[in-house]
Amino acid sequence: MNGFMLLSDAQRKAADRGMVTAEEAAKKCRVYDFLARCDEEDFYNMFDSSAFNEIAKSYMRLAVKELVSEGAIDEDQGKAVRNRFNLLFNEKQSKEVCEAVS
Repeated sequence: MNGFMLLSDAQRKAADRGMVTAEEAAKKCRVYDFLARCDEEDFYNMFDSSAFNEIAKSYMRLAVKELVSEGAIDEDQGKAVRNRFNLLFNEKQSKEVCEAVS
């Protein structure tokens, strides 16, 4: 049993206990059950499909915004990070990026 199966089981149990609605649990279980059947290559393909681009970019933008507001980096450094992130997103596949940092 992998982690996604555990998450799916936990959602079903939470619905049984009335902690979440059956509809909420079913929606999450549908995703977790799908992910449980995926292998590493499937995850790379999903990410490269651009389905998650705006979410990932929003995380990056928020991280840069917080670092600038905390004074850890300045606006120019933040702009450089955003530009490099966008460049990497456009030029490299997810598997290539993951292998480059591991």
